[in-house]
Amino acid sequence: MMTRREMSTALAAGVTAFFAGGATAVAGAQAPPAQSQMHMRSMSGPPVKTLMQEPLGDIPNPEVTVITLEVGPGAVSPPHEHIGPVFAYILEGEIENQVDPNPAKTYKVGDYFYEPAMHVHRSLRNLSKTRPAKLLIFEVGEKGKNFTIPAK
Repeated sequence: MMTRREMSTALAAGVTAFFAGGATAVAGAQAPPAQSQMHMRSMSGPPVKTLMQEPLGDIPNPEVTVITLEVGPGAVSPPHEHIGPVFAYILEGEIENQVDPNPAKTYKVGDYFYEPAMHVHRSLRNLSKTRPAKLLIFEVGEKGKNFTIPAK
């Protein structure tokens, strides 16, 4: 499990790499471009650990949005799709997430997952009936367009 400090460092590295023109984005951290790697090596603290690395795909006029999503006790999302990839990290609680073609999977605090663009997101369900779940989400989409659309 990552500490909040490690998560902040990793998130900063991922965002820096994305805006520095990297070809991939990562939930958590990534192997940043050479310039960013030199910067990260000069920083004191824990080493950067790559958690996940996935291609962004070909998105015109790309934009990254970082949000926190709170899912109420027992709440379930309706089926939908995202126009770009999603990178998520579980901050609080426990959820069940199912994105086609994969079966549902349970995630708890410290876990993370990737959702490819335009795959039907069947459900995201808070497994607690009494406490909210909270996720940190990086979503990549086309600037000025809706990121989430109803499932076909």
